[in-house]
Amino acid sequence: MSTDEPRADSTSDTFSIQELVDASPATISLIDTQQWQVRFQNCSSRAMFGEVVGGQCHEKFVQSAHPCTFCRATEALETGKTTSSEVALPDGRWILIQWAPIRSGQTFLAVESIIDVTESKRREEEARRLKDLFEHQATIDPLTELLNRRGWTELAERVWWRAIQNHEVIEVLLLDIDHFKQVNDRYGHSVGDQVLRHVAGVLRHQTRPGDLLGRWGGEEFILLLHPPVIDVQIIGERIRQAVSHAPISIEGVPSPVDITISIGGTTFDPNANEPGGLDIALIGADRNLYKAKKEGRNRVCI
Repeated sequence: MSTDEPRADSTSDTFSIQELVDASPATISLIDTQQWQVRFQNCSSRAMFGEVVGGQCHEKFVQSAHPCTFCRATEALETGKTTSSEVALPDGRWILIQWAPIRSGQTFLAVESIIDVTESKRREEEARRLKDLFEHQATIDPLTELLNRRGWTELAERVWWRAIQNHEVIEVLLLDIDHFKQVNDRYGHSVGDQVLRHVAGVLRHQTRPGDLLGRWGGEEFILLLHPPVIDVQIIGERIRQAVSHAPISIEGVPSPVDITISIGGTTFDPNANEPGGLDIALIGADRNLYKAKKEGRNRVCI
């Protein structure tokens, strides 16, 4: 090979370290953690903070008299591994700061790089918001804003297993609006929706924070009373009377319309030797609801 041929690593094809780091869009600085002194910075760093070489990083970067609480530069030097922190700025932006250890002679320094990650954080927040919205829609009945069957069942199973661990008794009530089909037939489905929302509101005010209230489907509601419960019959009667004493006003109808409900309930001990789980309690409540309706409606059968 001719000695006149150009070498692939000739001086004309090489770049200085300064040129390489200046080409990076990231803000790069070299920090001496013994004194928190800035030893070097690239163009992006100078554009963001001005000329700060020779000054202390926490004074120049965040105008603080003390090292930053989020700083993990020392950890990077101790472990020999890159560390990082995401930091929220007062103006709403987010930055990702990374520290990598580097040796200069007998001194270990930290290479600090800063990247603006505001857009990616916003996308994460939007994705999280949409995920929460979808989960909410999957477990909440949109008409009454109560738990739907899926949402109620998921939470009720947790209460059930907790009751087993705590040796507690479970009470479940199934509640059905009496003659709801007649309401729809006489006034229309839009009024039927008003009645469902109205009853849901009354039931919501009659339950405790730990009770699980949901729309079971159609004109049926379901309630799991958070243990302990002293007298489920008294609670059921209180709920029944609250609904019957709260008639609903309908536009175009001269007088309020009376609404009543029938309630079937069951008391079930998950720790007893009886087979089955929560579904057995639901079967018992459903049987008693049928009994309440057969006996004339607007009554509680436990």
